[in-house]
Order: sequence, then C-alpha cells, then structure tokens
Amino acid sequence: MFKAVVVFSLFCFSLQGQQYLFNNKQDSVFLSGIVNEFYVNEGTPLCFDGTLRVHPTDRKGNYLIEVLDTVTRNKGQLNIAAYTESPEGGREKIFIDKFSFVIKKGPLPALCLGKAVSGESPNTANLALSVCFSEQWPKANYQITEISIALDKKEAITIKGNQLNQTVIRKIKSLFTGAELRISVVYKDLLLRAKRINGVFYL
Repeated sequence: MFKAVVVFSLFCFSLQGQQYLFNNKQDSVFLSGIVNEFYVNEGTPLCFDGTLRVHPTDRKGNYLIEVLDTVTRNKGQLNIAAYTESPEGGREKIFIDKFSFVIKKGPLPALCLGKAVSGESPNTANLALSVCFSEQWPKANYQITEISIALDKKEAITIKGNQLNQTVIRKIKSLFTGAELRISVVYKDLLLRAKRINGVFYL
C-alpha cells in the first residue's frame, strides 16, 4: 500500500506545472537532419518507438535529440520517466507522462558571410563567418573549427579557428568588384561531429 501511495503522489506532483521546450518552443516538434534541443523541467525523456535517439547533457533538464535516419513517419511518442526509492531500498523507474510529437524535415545548413548566404554578395563591413539556416528558427548551433578560402582563384589560405583573421579581411577588402571568394569550413554540431560545408561569394 505504501508503495502505491508513493508512486501516485510522484505522478501527480510531476505533471503539475510540467514544462517542455522543443528547440526553445512549446510546439511538440522535432526536426529531422539536425540535432534538436529538448528541455524538461522534471523527469527523463525515453523513446521506445524507434524514432529518436536521446543524448543527455551536463545541464539539468536539457537533452539533445536526433530523429533517426531510418524514420519515414511524421509522428512519434515520447515517455517521461522518473526514479524513486522503493521501500525495499532500491530505485524504481516510473512513467510520469507520455505524449505524441510531430516530426518535420529540418532546414539545410548554409555558409554565411555576414548577412550574405552562399551565392550572394557580402558587405565587406561585416565578414563574420557562420554556418546558418535560411529560416530564423531553429538556431543553428554549429561551431566552425577550420576555414579554407580561395581569393579570386589566385591565393589559397587555411585558418585554424572560427573566424577570418584581420590579414585575410584586409585582402578581401582590397579585391576588385566582382571578385570571387570560395570558402570551405569544417564545423561541429552539438554532438561534436565534424562536417564540411562549402560556399562561394561575389564581391
């Protein structure tokens, strides 16, 4: 009887004021092709239907979520579990919530130079380099680790880092109108997996 009371009490307490954030929105949507950020203020997300891979982080309540490449359906189900001490002295897992979520195709990453996307003309006053999405949401959480740049097919430069240095910026600003910049970067996603993306810009 005591055990049943403990489980019931935890269930009621856990659902009261429960909060979920899907890439910082409350819309129950996970995107395929990117690493999603998921927040739950209480409990641990578990997925048993073969749609998701859940990665814990070192921040309480924050998880990284991947939609598996093999998934073709547009819905899935997530369980929220909690752990309690049983009267016998062990830990017991109980489920405090279960809900459906929608799966949508995520945006493709692009290379941006300032506010210009690959194929466009950048403003040389803003040559900040980033891996971005054309959409405003979700946030593109990528970290650039290496840059290779070809200045109008004449000079190739490689930089270990996440931004163009002042020497390269000066060389870009000295190029003639219509000059071509070919840029290739190595970047890491939230799971620290390295990828490469290329872009071309015209001054």
